[in-house]
Amino acid sequence: MDGGSTDGSLAVLDAEAASRAAGGPGAHVGLRYTSEPDRGQSHAINKAFAASHGEIIGWINSDDAYFDCRVIEDVVGTFQQYPEADVVYGHLAQVAEDGTIIWLNWVPRFSRRLLNIVNFIGQPVAFIRRSALSEPMLDESYDFTMDYELWLRLAREGRRFRRIGRITAVDRHQRQRKGVTMTDVLHADLGRLAETHGRGYPRAKRILSWGFYTWRRAAGALLIPKVPRELAFTDVRTSKRALLRRQLFSWNKRWPDDYGAGSPD
Repeated sequence: MDGGSTDGSLAVLDAEAASRAAGGPGAHVGLRYTSEPDRGQSHAINKAFAASHGEIIGWINSDDAYFDCRVIEDVVGTFQQYPEADVVYGHLAQVAEDGTIIWLNWVPRFSRRLLNIVNFIGQPVAFIRRSALSEPMLDESYDFTMDYELWLRLAREGRRFRRIGRITAVDRHQRQRKGVTMTDVLHADLGRLAETHGRGYPRAKRILSWGFYTWRRAAGALLIPKVPRELAFTDVRTSKRALLRRQLFSWNKRWPDDYGAGSPD
C-alpha cells in the first residue's frame, strides 16, 4: 500500500511485477500493490489488512525485510505446533542502509508486565492470527506507536503470545527515519498509551530500563553464531567479530559509525 510516492517506488514495483510475470524470482508468490493518497501509515496498513485473506498476518514497512528464506516456513510451523498461540514473534536484526548487520536485538519470552514498561516486540518480527484481530486492525489515531498499541490491546484481551527462537526480521536504520526526525510524535503517542493502556515506567525506571537493554545486548551476542550465511535481505557479508564487538561494547542508540569495520568471516 503506497501513499502516492513520487520517488520511483512505483517503477520498482512495476519492474518486480514484470519479472514475476515472466517467471523470474518470486514468481510463485503473488504481488499486489496500490498507490493512492491515504490518511497515514496506520490507514495504509488497515487497507492492506482489509484486502488480505490469509490466516496469518504480518507486515513490514518501507525498507525493512524478513531475515532469511525460511522465516515464513518456521513461523507457520510454530503456529501449527502451538494452535493456542495468537501472536508469534522472534528476534530482530538492526541493519545499516547497505545491509550490514549492526547488532542483534534479542527478545524475551512474553511478559505482560515487561510489555507495559517497554515495547520489546519489534514490529516486523511479529505475526498474528487473523482470528485474533478486529477491523480496523490498527488504531489510526496513532502515528508512531500503532504496533505497540496493538500488542498492548491484544495482551489486555488475553491473547497468547509465543516467542520463536530465531531472528525473523530486520529493522533498517536510515538517517532520516521517523525514529530520528519525529521524536516529539513518539513521545506524544507514548503519553497517550500511558493514559489508555496504563503503559508507563514504574519507580526506578532508569535502572529497570538500563537493566533490560543490558540484558538484551548480552543475550543478543548468543544469536551471532546462528546467523546463516544466506540472508534474504542483502548480499553483504557481516564480520561476526565486528558484530560481536558492537553487540557488547557499543551503546550508541542510533548506530555506530564503525559498523563496516572488519573483514567478513
